[in-house]
Amino acid sequence: MTVLKSITFAIVMWIAVAVCLLNVSFGDTQKVFVSLTGDDSKDGSAKFPVRSVRRAQTIVRQMILDGLKSNVEVRIAEGIYQLNQTLEFGLEDSPPKNLRVTYQAAPGARVVFSGGVELGNWKRNGRGVWEAAWREQRQELMRVDGKEKLWVPRQLFINSKRGIRARHPDFGYFRVRRAVGDFRTEFEFNSDQWTPAENIQEIELALLHDWSISRVRVKEINLKDSIIKLAERVGGPHDFFRINGFEQDPRFFLENSRSFLNSPNEFFFDRDQRVVQLVLNADGNPNQMNMTVPRLETLVRVRGSEAEPVRGVQFSGICFSYSSCPLPSGGYGGIQASYFENRLVPAHLRKLNTETESSHLRLPAAIELSFAEDCGFLKSTFKHLGGGGIYLGRQTNNCFVKSSQIDDVGGCGVMVGETVTRKDPKGRSLVCDGNAIEGNQISQCGQVLFGSVGVWVGIAKRTLVISNEIFNLPYSGVSVGWQWNDKSSGCKQNRICNNRIHDVMLELSDGGGIYTLGRQPGTVLSGNHISNIPANHGRAESNGIFMDQGSSEILVQENVITGVKCSPLRFHLTGENTLKENHCYHLPGVKPLKFNNTPEASIKKIDNRFEVEIASEEN
Repeated sequence: MTVLKSITFAIVMWIAVAVCLLNVSFGDTQKVFVSLTGDDSKDGSAKFPVRSVRRAQTIVRQMILDGLKSNVEVRIAEGIYQLNQTLEFGLEDSPPKNLRVTYQAAPGARVVFSGGVELGNWKRNGRGVWEAAWREQRQELMRVDGKEKLWVPRQLFINSKRGIRARHPDFGYFRVRRAVGDFRTEFEFNSDQWTPAENIQEIELALLHDWSISRVRVKEINLKDSIIKLAERVGGPHDFFRINGFEQDPRFFLENSRSFLNSPNEFFFDRDQRVVQLVLNADGNPNQMNMTVPRLETLVRVRGSEAEPVRGVQFSGICFSYSSCPLPSGGYGGIQASYFENRLVPAHLRKLNTETESSHLRLPAAIELSFAEDCGFLKSTFKHLGGGGIYLGRQTNNCFVKSSQIDDVGGCGVMVGETVTRKDPKGRSLVCDGNAIEGNQISQCGQVLFGSVGVWVGIAKRTLVISNEIFNLPYSGVSVGWQWNDKSSGCKQNRICNNRIHDVMLELSDGGGIYTLGRQPGTVLSGNHISNIPANHGRAESNGIFMDQGSSEILVQENVITGVKCSPLRFHLTGENTLKENHCYHLPGVKPLKFNNTPEASIKKIDNRFEVEIASEEN
């Protein structure tokens, strides 16, 4: 009997040790449950779920403090989770190395993190226009011409479709007749196209440059002389951004006047009366619709520190929707890829360290990552967003966006990297490294800022942009690099491979399915299928692949380019690059390769095929 007891005890102890070893080595995933029917005073178990993601986050933080030894899954039940402030993830949310905390939709559940608020109690006014009171919960004031004014949003979504900020003309554009004055703030218009407007100083003018857009306030409209004067100048700091810098008669349109409310789904936020006005079809009733106004600029922010990154915070199966798009009070002078001129500090007062600081600004993205490693998003959805979709910024390494949908974004879909080559005090690289944008569907970006792109890779290295479908964009599909010369930078070894890019360059010009800038040793553009690039709308061409100023040491291999109205490939002020085994179709009379200020001998060509393509009637 003693022997039997000893054997039994040994077996029990062996099992206990095995279980312990299993937990240490592999770790059973711990779960925290969230449900809109839960209670934040509970423990987050399957039986007693918590109600809010923030409460779940607090529970996970305590697990980490208690010595977490396994992965954690925060399982979120069906529903729309209203965010009243940005979800912030910092070092206290970072699990021990090699572990992950995943915020994940429950199996089969549709989970939405929303930064919007619903508008209700709509009534018709005396003009037959629908109105609803706008009570801004943020109570945020903006300073305009030295006066404080209540902040009002610039987006309204009607049953999950982007409404139209009241505009003139309703469709298409006007053309500048002639730039006058300083060529930045004044021009003549064609009076026969004009509709007199109310609330002049609330009107915003959008002017299209070749590859960017300016959005500035109107100061005065002189109907007698057919002259518009602007409160802020258009364009970035360079002279070619003047009104007639690219075309003598560039396109423009106007937004945000009660006088422009005349077509279905147009809206106007009346700042003085604090009401929203809306036009619908005759049978439309906003009280029977979901009317959503985005109010948060950023929905989720993951940020560590210069000394230590956040690690292992991931998201899966979640829909991120409704972020706002606040334009700068000094006007939006677009430069490129949704970056704009810094007008917050006068140029003569700026003391920039050009090695670590940029004079270019961008709007906040809905998702912001910085000082992060092994963080990312899987099988998620990003839609109805404002200033940008996802930004993998300063010192983000090995982060990812995979198998997700990105759709209907005011700015760029995904941005990776910075506009400077960052180094530590010892000269070691701090450039974003090893991030992946893979297997996503990216469409309808640049809804507010037309110069935006589907995927922007700035100063970054070893970035993977692979197996994505990118389409329906006003400007380029993918943009890589951020330096207008061939000097060495931190941009290198990026791979843009096996993407399907089509129906881009729909509004602007001087871009392409893929666009490159600057010296990029080891960067590869390979296996991409690029199609349906229309003729340029502005002065410069739109192409399948456009290698712009300084582009050097890039391999362009095994790409297929078809359905392009202009040259499939174009080179402007580039260095040495290699074209190998590409298959390009071009229209009769159109050169397959176009060289602007680039010696043809600098482009090494190996086994490429160029064929004439007959344009279809649809094109």
